[in-house]
Amino acid sequence: DFLPFEAERDTARRIKEDTIAHLDQYLIELKRKLEANGCIVFFAADAEQARDYIMTVAKKNGVKRVAKGKSMTTEEIGLNNSLMRIGIEVTETDLGEYIVQRRHEPPSHILTPAIHLSKEDIGALFADKLHVPYTSEPEALTAYARTHLRPIFLTADMGITGVNFAIAETGTLVVLENEGNGRLSSTLPETFIGVMGIEKVIPKLSDVSHFLEILARTATGQKLTTYTNFINGPRRAGEIDGPREVHVV
Repeated sequence: DFLPFEAERDTARRIKEDTIAHLDQYLIELKRKLEANGCIVFFAADAEQARDYIMTVAKKNGVKRVAKGKSMTTEEIGLNNSLMRIGIEVTETDLGEYIVQRRHEPPSHILTPAIHLSKEDIGALFADKLHVPYTSEPEALTAYARTHLRPIFLTADMGITGVNFAIAETGTLVVLENEGNGRLSSTLPETFIGVMGIEKVIPKLSDVSHFLEILARTATGQKLTTYTNFINGPRRAGEIDGPREVHVV
């Protein structure tokens, strides 16, 4: 059963206030636990440092193709253009972000990036850019996007997503999404980079449930987000999937 929304919200606020009051302590703990889990952590002082670090990792690993999950932080730092300027193909895999990227536009809304477009607009866009028969049926348009994105997931050298929460106690990244594209971006490529602001840290694993319940309710009205991904580090010995290298920026 779910607690009343107000109770969950108040609990989450208390956790956040405590975290901000002791932010240095929790960031040190988060870094230590992430590194113990095999992740590589980089604290960027500004957008330029973050972009430069990610481009350095991409060059070092010979990256040619990047699959990106939804990330407002990477929008804010202008990451895509920086990667494309050095010859790396970057594809936004969230459906809304994928649509506006094809139109060379920034997202128009933090949750629904293509909300300003009609299904007819998207049908015309896909007919032009993907060379498919025109349709305005949402199911058919989604199928077109899925067909185009599947080989990108399978051949991407690097995946990049945002991070909703980072748990200091366990060194765990939590990535929330409704389409499954974040899961594919973070597990199929050999190199994964989670990009997050320092305010995303929360102290304990037991704190996460309060945020999971209020986030979806205040965003889309769902009880819970469809996919809740807990990333604890790179592929370990004996595991057959997951990235070989995980960076947190």
